[in-house]
Amino acid sequence: MSESPRSVLGFGDLHDIREALLDSSRNDWKLEISEEDTTKPQDVDEEAFRLMVLQSYNILETRQEPEFDSITAEAKEVFKCPIAVVSLVDMGRQWFKSIQGLDADQTPRSCAFCAHVVQRKETSGVMVIEDATKDPRFAENPLVVGGPKIRYYAGAPLKSPEGVILGSFCVIDFEPHPEGLTTEQKQRLHMFASEAVYAMITRL
Repeated sequence: MSESPRSVLGFGDLHDIREALLDSSRNDWKLEISEEDTTKPQDVDEEAFRLMVLQSYNILETRQEPEFDSITAEAKEVFKCPIAVVSLVDMGRQWFKSIQGLDADQTPRSCAFCAHVVQRKETSGVMVIEDATKDPRFAENPLVVGGPKIRYYAGAPLKSPEGVILGSFCVIDFEPHPEGLTTEQKQRLHMFASEAVYAMITRL
């Protein structure tokens, strides 16, 4: 039986979070990174601080809220994609504060596209995957080869005032988008991400 994805919820302080990340029997927060990848190596101390900040927002496992759902609903229309998500990258999972177009509330972090947004070398950029079947990082991903068969992904970082990336605001399609995103569209996706972060801040 597989273990349930871990959450930062329930850990008392930064030391406890760090010790959990160092547990060699649970590598659920680590990403496989190739030499040519745009993903930076993961650092235990940076990740522990990021998770502590995420925990401080008291948003994980909270109910649906219209402030977030209205943003994802609008993004679906603007980008003409069937799925739009506010995804928070937790210790061993990504958890969806708002998701339109897919019946899910979380996935393991190991297969989360949004986990790569959190670890990108270019922390302010939008990650665009035009066709996941042709991207070596994701071609064998369970969410690509199996349901829901993701093909297109575009995600902007949810950057907190503390300067850490809490997750991603993303749009997803079951069909490739070889045209990618224009500069203006990337800016619009960033705006949606900023709106989601503002909603997180103002709910505290």
